[in-house]
Amino acid sequence: MPRASIIIPCYNAEKYLSDTLRSAQSQTERDIEIICADNNSTDSTRDILEKAAQEDSRIRILEEKTPGEGPARQAGLAAATGTWLYFLDADDLMEPQLLERAIATGEGKDADLVIFRTCTLNDKTGEVMPIGYSYLRDWLPQDMDVFDPHEWPKRILNSFQNWVHNKLFRASFVHEHNLAFQPVHRTADLLFTCRALTEAHRIVLLDEFLHRYRINNANSAMATSDSYPLDFYEALIALRDTLKEQGTWDLYHDSYISWAAISVIANLETARSLEGFTTIADRMKQGGLRELDLADADISSLESPWHQQRIQDILHLPLTELVFAHYADLKIRRDGCEDHASRLRMENADLRAEIEGLKDRISELEHEIELRNKAIEGFEDSTSFKIGRCITAPARGLRDRMQKRR
Repeated sequence: MPRASIIIPCYNAEKYLSDTLRSAQSQTERDIEIICADNNSTDSTRDILEKAAQEDSRIRILEEKTPGEGPARQAGLAAATGTWLYFLDADDLMEPQLLERAIATGEGKDADLVIFRTCTLNDKTGEVMPIGYSYLRDWLPQDMDVFDPHEWPKRILNSFQNWVHNKLFRASFVHEHNLAFQPVHRTADLLFTCRALTEAHRIVLLDEFLHRYRINNANSAMATSDSYPLDFYEALIALRDTLKEQGTWDLYHDSYISWAAISVIANLETARSLEGFTTIADRMKQGGLRELDLADADISSLESPWHQQRIQDILHLPLTELVFAHYADLKIRRDGCEDHASRLRMENADLRAEIEGLKDRISELEHEIELRNKAIEGFEDSTSFKIGRCITAPARGLRDRMQKRR
């Protein structure tokens, strides 16, 4: 039994798959298996997988005909034999010590779930940036790195995202609680991850950046969100039903509705067509927000007044006004970002000017040092000459006296 299983759903991933596999194969924890579920790929994904499997016996290839990341991940989960489970997207990257550090932390704290930090990897620019909102722990005591969510329920769902890629799961915990991925195309990890967050008895936080999440990939599930605009809503409804069945709805209610509000707003903002935006907005207006308990419940527990206002806009504004409200809000935020960027550019210009001034001063000092060194060399040469004269003069006098005596 390997210490960890890395599960990778693969669909037309030829552009990134080799790099992703290398990041998995290069783990400092060597006792692993890498399970790749090919999900009806039509490019060279399968060829890349087969070549990699020939070179590394730790790689196993599965076929999953049911389309969607949910079925592909579930197939990998069913085949996994590792003590720990890690789920990696086919275009993302693992830092070399991800498994070694996360496993050591999880085993050292006897945890069901390990949560660590992640960065974005911009596919267009190559820039790597930390994702601050992927790991929010300001609501916990400063020295607390392991906790039971049943004792700290208020913000558990809206503090660590419903991603799987910044988490390591103990396999026995997953199987004992029958955690499973939904058969959807997008947000298939929401129910799985949120159930883990609310059902675990020990969660440990690892304050290290161990993963790179690729953005601006035109073929990712996020980039094609309008094909399945309500998958996130189905996942939230399933989570609500699960919490009620387990008797933890009241315990996690505030965190649930806060996360539901964030999810609704985010999916409206990331809609890439009017059709996708309209589909989500109409569903939310026609009972969707009520089903999520965002229509009638006290929404003052949401993260900010801004979230409260956005939910009220969705409830009460006509579609055209709602579109404009979102457009206006995004414009305000964009302008704010531009203003911030402008201030940073001005500060950078001031720093560059300061650096140039320091360079000039350094040049002056170097020139002064050079002149002083020359002066020192001249002084040393002059001193040596005088000392030489002082030594040779007595010697000549002694020689002359000796000659006279002879």
